[in-house]
Amino acid sequence: MSIIETIPTVPPSLSSRAPVRSQHQAIVIIERRMARQGDPKANQLVPGWQWTLGNARVGELFDQLFADSKITWSSLVVPEESTETFAALSPHLAAQHPMVAYDGTLQIRSTSLTAKPDDGEPVYLIFNGDCFPICDLSDAILVHRQNRCDATLIDFPQRNKKGYDEKIQFEKDGRVKRVNRSYEERENALRIDRDWPILIILSADAMKALLEVSLPHRINQWPAAMLRSGLLVRGSTIPGRCFSLHDREHLFEMNEMMLRLKPHWLANAGGLVDQGERIWVGKNVRIDSSANLLGPIAIGDNVEIGPDAVVVGPTTIGRGSTIGAGIVLKRSVVMPDTTLAGATFKTHAISQAIMLGGDTPTIQALTPDQGSTKLSDIRSMSVDRPIKLETVLEGGTTPALTGARYGAFLTAKRVFDVIGACGALLLTAPFYPFIMLAIYINSPGDLFFGAVRQGRGGKNFKCWKFRTMVVNAEEIKRKLMIQNEVDGPQFKMKNDPRIFFVGRWLRKLNMDEWPQFWNVLVGEMSIVGPRPSPEKENQMCPAWREARLSVRPGITGLWQVSRRRDRGETDFQEWIYYDVQYIKKQSFWLDIKIFLKTFLVAIGGGQ
Repeated sequence: MSIIETIPTVPPSLSSRAPVRSQHQAIVIIERRMARQGDPKANQLVPGWQWTLGNARVGELFDQLFADSKITWSSLVVPEESTETFAALSPHLAAQHPMVAYDGTLQIRSTSLTAKPDDGEPVYLIFNGDCFPICDLSDAILVHRQNRCDATLIDFPQRNKKGYDEKIQFEKDGRVKRVNRSYEERENALRIDRDWPILIILSADAMKALLEVSLPHRINQWPAAMLRSGLLVRGSTIPGRCFSLHDREHLFEMNEMMLRLKPHWLANAGGLVDQGERIWVGKNVRIDSSANLLGPIAIGDNVEIGPDAVVVGPTTIGRGSTIGAGIVLKRSVVMPDTTLAGATFKTHAISQAIMLGGDTPTIQALTPDQGSTKLSDIRSMSVDRPIKLETVLEGGTTPALTGARYGAFLTAKRVFDVIGACGALLLTAPFYPFIMLAIYINSPGDLFFGAVRQGRGGKNFKCWKFRTMVVNAEEIKRKLMIQNEVDGPQFKMKNDPRIFFVGRWLRKLNMDEWPQFWNVLVGEMSIVGPRPSPEKENQMCPAWREARLSVRPGITGLWQVSRRRDRGETDFQEWIYYDVQYIKKQSFWLDIKIFLKTFLVAIGGGQ
């Protein structure tokens, strides 16, 4: 077990008030929510304000948003019954009386500002605290000035409609039953007017008009109130995204976008230190030397990651959490003080929501050890036993080739492919008549089999092999699916009855794949690359699909020469891991090493 020693910059001791960054001031308003579908119960807070991402709470992330544009956070307006709770959740604000409570009437008092508005430069930004925006507030201020108005209502462009949602159905024993792809718009999508406007920017004169005036509780009713007050109001759209703090899926997406675009918010708010490779860690973090971390990842204080664990970003691990030995954690949000221990779905059914993950983010349901049904009570969970991975690349931190070096690599790789394919076809051609005759005698029918696979850019092509299965193999496969012996979307059986005698020897000696050198020669494949796979299998790994389809598939690859299992004992997660590692670290020298190791394996009649 290794300990990452981190010495975060210790912030200066905070007084009861935060520093004033500029005359521009931000006011966050938490509405008294009416009962609507999807809202928490009346006695609950906005769920997002209670979330902790690494070490940072949403209130601290709001402060980082304002700090980027040098805006002073002057006040927080909340329902009267929630003042004490929000005071504990929020960072120090700059005004003399920063917490403003309302009961019956909603007012912005001058004492909650750092200074009374004067004519001229200062602007006031009113934020809807039921959602979190990720944008450049300097752009919003600039747009407001260009509008030459009293108030500007800021909105973000509507997201492009999702092409589809993918949902995985499991059997009772934890095996994947099917992947359903839906192209219909979700029925529970948030209404467009639910939290509009996201942001209101007011001039100094407009702010004066609103001070001490009773305002509607609903921020989306403010525009009408401002118009009745004689203010000139305009609407504008700026680049950005807004995430509902009432929706766990939105919170998951917010975490992902923040890790990709604004990781310094999580680092600064939580006191995390940059360890390189897009990994930020807190104090007293213990990471075993055999664990694999692929950023972006934010890790809170006092986190322990056990042996052979694999953490793939974007992932945030809350303080005080433990990732057990062998756990594979991908695109997840782990709450503070959570323990993930290795187990199998055969003994722990999926039932309780706690972690979020997947290409179309959904709540990952896990069963607590003690049968608790309350989300807040869950502190120990069990997940499917993951793979254990060996170190496959020396160094592990070599950056991927870029620019001219990558272009030179592609040229050299293609030259190697053409020369290698021509040489292989010439060397193996004399054996073709004997192989074809043996196939025909043992199983009359087509001598070659062209499996439809996806190549670079998702283009379908026929991947040629000597036929090793009976003619009606696909029909028999449907009847044998219940006996599938591997995970993921693949179908494998150690003693597959569809493979005839000669075919079994061709597979054992890897001779069935010789015709794929023709695919290499015509540019559909490469000698070294990720395993070619059909569209159906690619649907199971949407998070990695674009990476795998960015290169030509290969006859051999890092997975084939590094896996611990025999050819008929495939681990889906292991296959994906090695394919992505190859794409991240691809180089001509790595191709040569894989090619030579494949040659040695083939001579030995192994994988």
